[in-house]
Amino acid sequence: MSADVMVKVEQMSFYYGDFKALNDISLDFLKNHVTALIGPSGCGKSTFLRCLNRMNDLIPDTKIEGRILFGDVDIYDPKIDVVELRKRIGMVFQKPNPFPKSIYENVAYAPKIHGIANKGPQMDDLVEESLRKAGLWDEVKDRLAEVATNLSGGQQQRLCIARAIAMQPDILLMDEPASALDPIATQKIEDLIFELKERYTIIIVTHSMQQAARVSDYTAFFYMGDLVEVGDTQEIFTQPVKKQTEDYITGRFG
Repeated sequence: MSADVMVKVEQMSFYYGDFKALNDISLDFLKNHVTALIGPSGCGKSTFLRCLNRMNDLIPDTKIEGRILFGDVDIYDPKIDVVELRKRIGMVFQKPNPFPKSIYENVAYAPKIHGIANKGPQMDDLVEESLRKAGLWDEVKDRLAEVATNLSGGQQQRLCIARAIAMQPDILLMDEPASALDPIATQKIEDLIFELKERYTIIIVTHSMQQAARVSDYTAFFYMGDLVEVGDTQEIFTQPVKKQTEDYITGRFG
């Protein structure tokens, strides 16, 4: 695998029972780039995203075919430690989901359990660093003992990003991270994504084509479980190869 490829998906299909939700997907994700997954509701974007850190394992009666390589290792190999995998491939969900704990504990909880940092100055530094990377430190540094649910929706989502960063992942998966937020909070998340790609590989599902155009380097268009087209974001939005892609982007369907 090329050093620039963080994740390589090879001929991957996914089933809910007898229903084939994803059809023979092959797709590479490059280090320190943002890839946006676009397409109408129900086309398989979020299912695909959850395959990348085995979140779909939690759903009964599902099956996957093909391979997903992360560092030349198939993540669906039975010998893979799924907990360790999810430390390296973090996830931020559509709706902010802070723990009913303090802001500090939200960030410190998982690193403490997994032994990433010791209690005291080392943990304090990790919490501050994670909140800084998530663009939240200056807003909460005097409120770390407050319950996280007191934060605004946009702040809660950035806290969830800080929580994911605290696990020191290589990849961040984001499932419509700004869809529940107002325009100002959305802009902060988008600005943050642009900064975070210097350190992380980011894969984002979005319903907003404007957002995909603003934040991503590459865009993959999904439709009815198929990967229709993938390429440089500017080219996808200005000169798509497939008519189906052009029709979706111009609002003719979807």
